[in-house]
Amino acid sequence: MSEVPADSTPKAKMQQQEDKSDTLQEASEDTPIHSNIKNTDDTPKDDEIVPLIDEDAIEKESNPDDDENEEQRIKYEVADFVDHEIKRVSSQLNLKDASTADPSRRLTKNNAPRLSPLNRSSKEVGDDAKLLMDEKNGRVKDSLRRSSPQHDSVVDPLSVISLDDDVAKVDALLFRASTYSVLTWIGLLIFAYWITPPEQIEWLEGTERNAALVELSILSTAVAMKHGPLFWEMNLFGSAPSLESRHRRSMIGSLRISGILAGGLVVQTIAVATMIIMVSFPVPVLIDPILKSRVHLLRWCEWTPLAGLMTLMTECIDAPEYDGEKLTQPWNKKLMVSAFESISTFCGFIFPFCDNLILWTVTMIISCVLYSTIIFRYFEKRRLFRTAKRGRSVDEIELYDRARMSLSLHGMCCVAWTGITVIYFVTSAGHLFVPLSWTLFHDPAATIIGECFMDLVAKILYMALILEAHVAAFDEAKRANRRLAELRNTMSVVWENSSDTIAISVRKASGNVTTMISPSFFQPALIARQEENIDNISAVVLEISNIDTTNRKDSITDWSKVNAKDLKGVGMRIIQKADFADIDLHSATRTNKFEPLNRNDPMSPRAISFVDMLSRAWRTKMDEIVFEHDAILQAGSSRTKFEVKLTRLEENAVVIVVRDVSERYRRFEAEKRFVFETTARQKDAEANRFTRHEVKNGLLAAIEICGNVREQVSADFNLFQKGFKHDMLISEESVASRVENVTELDRTLHEVLDIVLAETMARDVIHEMYVPRMERIDVNHILSQMRGFQAKNDQFTVVCRPSPLPIFLSDQGLFKCIHGNAIRNAIKYGKNGGNVTVEATYDSERGHFKMDVVNLPGPGHEKLMALGSRASELVFSHGTRLHKDSGLEKNSHSAGDGAWIIRKCAKILGGNVDIQFEETRTVFSFQAPVKVYDAPSRDVGTFHLPPGVWGIAIDDSKIQRKLLRRFFIHAGIQENRQVILGHNRDEISGFVEFIIDFVKRHPDDLIFLIADENLEMEGSAISDHETISGSECIKRIRSELDLSQERRMLALVRSANDSPDDLALYNSRAHGYMPKVPL
Repeated sequence: MSEVPADSTPKAKMQQQEDKSDTLQEASEDTPIHSNIKNTDDTPKDDEIVPLIDEDAIEKESNPDDDENEEQRIKYEVADFVDHEIKRVSSQLNLKDASTADPSRRLTKNNAPRLSPLNRSSKEVGDDAKLLMDEKNGRVKDSLRRSSPQHDSVVDPLSVISLDDDVAKVDALLFRASTYSVLTWIGLLIFAYWITPPEQIEWLEGTERNAALVELSILSTAVAMKHGPLFWEMNLFGSAPSLESRHRRSMIGSLRISGILAGGLVVQTIAVATMIIMVSFPVPVLIDPILKSRVHLLRWCEWTPLAGLMTLMTECIDAPEYDGEKLTQPWNKKLMVSAFESISTFCGFIFPFCDNLILWTVTMIISCVLYSTIIFRYFEKRRLFRTAKRGRSVDEIELYDRARMSLSLHGMCCVAWTGITVIYFVTSAGHLFVPLSWTLFHDPAATIIGECFMDLVAKILYMALILEAHVAAFDEAKRANRRLAELRNTMSVVWENSSDTIAISVRKASGNVTTMISPSFFQPALIARQEENIDNISAVVLEISNIDTTNRKDSITDWSKVNAKDLKGVGMRIIQKADFADIDLHSATRTNKFEPLNRNDPMSPRAISFVDMLSRAWRTKMDEIVFEHDAILQAGSSRTKFEVKLTRLEENAVVIVVRDVSERYRRFEAEKRFVFETTARQKDAEANRFTRHEVKNGLLAAIEICGNVREQVSADFNLFQKGFKHDMLISEESVASRVENVTELDRTLHEVLDIVLAETMARDVIHEMYVPRMERIDVNHILSQMRGFQAKNDQFTVVCRPSPLPIFLSDQGLFKCIHGNAIRNAIKYGKNGGNVTVEATYDSERGHFKMDVVNLPGPGHEKLMALGSRASELVFSHGTRLHKDSGLEKNSHSAGDGAWIIRKCAKILGGNVDIQFEETRTVFSFQAPVKVYDAPSRDVGTFHLPPGVWGIAIDDSKIQRKLLRRFFIHAGIQENRQVILGHNRDEISGFVEFIIDFVKRHPDDLIFLIADENLEMEGSAISDHETISGSECIKRIRSELDLSQERRMLALVRSANDSPDDLALYNSRAHGYMPKVPL
């Protein structure tokens, strides 16, 4: 067998929960606790994204709302306590027969707190429950300390060990002691017959037999009358067994009979059996050599083991002591006192064999001394009991009753056994001191008459007290019921005020299921039903037929699909607070008390939903399980999600806690969307940065190389046209073809660059990170572009009003994106080869621009018209496509987001877009407010920097350095006043020092400085590779120069990365930013 870890046993888990509860209580006395509970179990799982909210793993920040945090703290402390109490009680609960038990005391609202944590909506409710528990724990602790005043520890004893453990130990000890007593009695019987001479084994006759017969009759009758009803109640006779008792044992030694009751039965059984032997068989009778009285050895064979057993039972009933760490019993003292009583009694067996007076006297002295220990023990208990007080909680009452009954038993034993001792001396030695006229004392039967009388009195009194002790402190079912009743009183506020729904469900012998549900689940329906006195409703009870329970297997309840047949097997009853205590879930319930469900009742959708949850709960065989259930409570409404936790108390009784987690799921979905969008935004930002830097730089370099090649080829072509012969045998047609190919390559590279820029801009637009860049744009030029598609002759028409349109101040990228998507969609989804017309209008009075892209109807146009106004909404929805990709000259595929993106672009410009599917055409419209670019006109072609300006630039790319040189020339800086750096590692690493020195060596010159942002320095090894920031270099340069020196310098950062964050960084370090664009 595999070993079970110590902390995995139920007891160990209970101990851990108790320790956790103690920690919470101790901490609450010193500092406020902000509880963070994570339902592990309670969170939806996603294969791609882990939700941010995990109630078992995330450490939340402190909430400034102290009241809310205090409510959460109290909430979980109460739940931990109740969870422990329910586990402790339900683990030992033995239900009785339905006809005799009172199930409402066992299966009521107190079972509900089995699910932890409870989410109550009232702080005052939690305060009251916590105060009740703290008060109870303090009283029990004080009771234990009074019973053991030598200890003053502050540890809560109930957090270490419960009274159940002590009861279990007492039961186990008394079961063993009872067994040993029976064996000892049998052994003494055999020994008595063996040691007695045959001639002294005789039949009892006359008065002796009658005395024994009278005791036998009275004692056996009393035993039957006292124990018969108790056994009948416990169903030990097997008559009319309940459904629950069929699965339980009912023999002595099982948990159905306590050790106290078993010991009492053994005492009475041995006494009755001894009387039967004395009446029905010859018995050994000896003559005391000193007192000359008749000694019946069987009487001492009976009393010897029973004296020890009865003393031990009296000791074990007493309340346990608290040693500062745990509850203990002074077992050694108890066993020693019990042994002394047995030895003292056994001396009566020895007296007939003492031949001389000295030996007899010594034996008598030993017997009396040993017997006196019980008297001293009585006064010790009496002294301790004077400090005890009867409390109000179950544990306090049980402790007090055990101490009281133990003291009573001790007193009874002292009186009765002292009486037996007195009667022994009177009947055995009285004839030695009284005259013969006192015939009773000289009658040989006097001893047995006195013994039978006192033994009968002692046995009957002892039996009554033992039964009282069993019922008050050791009857398992009654102890469990009392504790559940206490929990019911303590947690009544939780049942009625918890926002979680608590249900107690039992299955009867017929298979029908009766379920009591707290009113919180039906509160919306009760309000809709306009139920009067909703506050007085304590529960709703559902009666569900067996067939209806087993046939339901769905994990979702859709009220629109529920038919009349589904409602027949369910009955409902509303319970008022006045009737709540009398509910008996196990007893047969009259059907006429339940009202049938109907479709017009607002309660019916929730009732059917709960029936489906119950059906799933009853089908499981596990003791604890958590599952989810969805419900659509109204036609067309969204799903309501419930989390259901099942705790099985026994074979046919379960506690179910239902929590509406719809809000939590919506929160989870929002969190997941946030995580998804944040992750996508981060990834797209990284992709944009890579695209802008690597791809854009590569395209710009390729465009520059293509420009150089085109210039060379164009020069050769001009030579051919002028009549010059080339050294190589190249025809004029071949050179013309090369010029055309290079031109096509240059156009393609520019288109690819536009696509890359549009793609990066679209990512920022999607994530609402894009900041519009207002610049001079020529809308006439933008509208003339086909955006990558070849139009047929006269297919594409542009109409401008006025013509040409003025130059606007707006965002060129957004305009290109809107126009490009509109043109592409018109060509792709309109009539193949049909005309596409772009109508652009500018209203100067309103400052309003409008663009219509009109195309002829394409495939599926009739279906789009049938959708009406909803078609426009669908077109601009995220991820929606109403057409299939058409086979055009270019292979393309649409994800359905183009229209959605251009709507976002339009909103950024302060405008909007729309589309109308008319009978003869499709019209896409874009309109937005614009401003006319009113800056003074400049002749860019003739602009030059002032003479004498130095142009200094640094870039790690050879192509870019050539481009910068051309740029300086176009800006009017002569080659002899240009300094282009970045050829090697030394020039890059020494750039700052070079510029500072250059400025100081030219105190009267102006300097135009351009630095590439990402300057890569290559080394001989990979580890030597390093990248430095050009803007950071400019920052260092500016910090080293004084104000007059910096005034003579214009320092710009040149980079392909032009996101808002990058631009803000560049402007903070340098004087400005210069984009990387083709010349």
